[in-house]
Amino acid sequence: MICLAMRTIRSQIKNNPWPYVNLAKLVHNARMGDGEVIELLRITNGYLPRVRLEYDRVKNELNAWKAELGNTVRIYQQFVDRNLELKRREVEHQRNIDKMENKKAELQKTTTELRQHLADFQENNTYRDSLNPVVKRENIISTNDVFIAPPNMASIIIRIKMKCCITIPKLSHHLGH
Repeated sequence: MICLAMRTIRSQIKNNPWPYVNLAKLVHNARMGDGEVIELLRITNGYLPRVRLEYDRVKNELNAWKAELGNTVRIYQQFVDRNLELKRREVEHQRNIDKMENKKAELQKTTTELRQHLADFQENNTYRDSLNPVVKRENIISTNDVFIAPPNMASIIIRIKMKCCITIPKLSHHLGH
């Protein structure tokens, strides 16, 4: 039976004996006896499937955390990009607001100037209206005790013809008479 076991072992380690050599060194360095090695192998064989399952579970959990971390980084980058875009738009809007405020100030200045001109104009109109009767009297022409206001140039030329008896055919023709 020992010969059979030795043949089996030789056939297994024939191509690669180093794992068995390393195991023998570890047992020797740990000063373990054959019984302890056998006990350790039984324990290991009993727990190894559970250890492998736990290892796979932890490995999957680690991969899930990595994926979640990658997703979180992507979302954060999108957040940063959106914030940068919003900041750019805020600066642009602030520039537009400043331009509009400057335009508003210009318009208010123009409005104030126009109101001042209107007040000055109304003041001049009041003065003109107080002088208006005198001016109207000066514009009236007296002919044979009849007062005629000169409405246009043609009527002035007609009156001149009547007073002077001068005929001006070309001029009256151009004026429509």
